[in-house]
Amino acid sequence: MKIFALFEVMDKEPSLIFIWISSILLGVGGLLLSRYRWRMTAIIVVIALTVAYAQISELRDPFVGPHIVREAGYGYVVQSYIAVVISILLPSLGLIMKLRRS
Repeated sequence: MKIFALFEVMDKEPSLIFIWISSILLGVGGLLLSRYRWRMTAIIVVIALTVAYAQISELRDPFVGPHIVREAGYGYVVQSYIAVVISILLPSLGLIMKLRRS
């Protein structure tokens, strides 16, 4: 006899709208700050990496991850990874643009 448990994990996970808004704010804010104050890039990237670690660790968790995919689908996972990359990539690009300009 198998017992099936219903796992509702998406009510505890951030929505895609929240993920995208926070990633865009971190990315664009980091891009603008890094072009003017290069030291701010380190702070923004550390914050973005912390947020990225929190999000990706939930997606890769062997107990929670499959239930996230089951409830939200692969689109949630793919968009989460893309948003994380944007939040880290944009401040880095701003720093590169700043270094090339000077």
